[in-house]
Amino acid sequence: MHEPRNFLLRVLRLAGFADMLIRARDKTSRPAAKKRQRKKEMMKKRFTPLLLLVLLLFAGCGGNERAGETGEKKQTAQATKEQGVEKSLLEPCRLITAAEAATLIGEPVKEGQYGEQQVVGMKKCFFEAANPDSMKFLQITVQQSDFMPANVRQAGQSPKTIFAATKEMLADGRIDLADLGDAAFIGTGGLHMLAGDTYITIGVGNPERDGNRAKLENAGRLVLDKLRQ
Repeated sequence: MHEPRNFLLRVLRLAGFADMLIRARDKTSRPAAKKRQRKKEMMKKRFTPLLLLVLLLFAGCGGNERAGETGEKKQTAQATKEQGVEKSLLEPCRLITAAEAATLIGEPVKEGQYGEQQVVGMKKCFFEAANPDSMKFLQITVQQSDFMPANVRQAGQSPKTIFAATKEMLADGRIDLADLGDAAFIGTGGLHMLAGDTYITIGVGNPERDGNRAKLENAGRLVLDKLRQ
């Protein structure tokens, strides 16, 4: 079993919040930075229910974590062998590139920051606005069965079960979408999509503000187009 506090911190790092909060803390000497920090704290609160779901589902599971943040060019080739068959894994920083993230949110972004949490089969890529005064960002996470440890799969967990549990938990205020992947909805965390046995989330901030819903749907279509290639 994981020690609860440490595991929750791991989940926070998985979603990119720990790094965001550290950056905000380092800038608190300026009033504008304090305002940005308060907004980031609010973002953390909005994502907390989803993170707690992951905590409840997997607090007792084992797995390997690699959360070092590197750009797409620094990622090592990812592949897994199951029953002698090599299967390529989807990489989030390739499903949405920095150039595409910049187009989607409407301003330049820094190189994508990569992270992963194998216990839930998740890889993530976080794009932060290049302008230090901007609050805009884009994050994509991808959960794949082939990236999950065997003991987690044997326990009956998969991207499909996680998607279903998340959808049920976010029933209040959830907006179901009929034209994206096998199933999709907008809720806490942004856009949630199921495509085959792959669970994808895309976040750009509050879906109800700044035309973010349209950004999410455009990002979702972009990813699905790449999956069909």
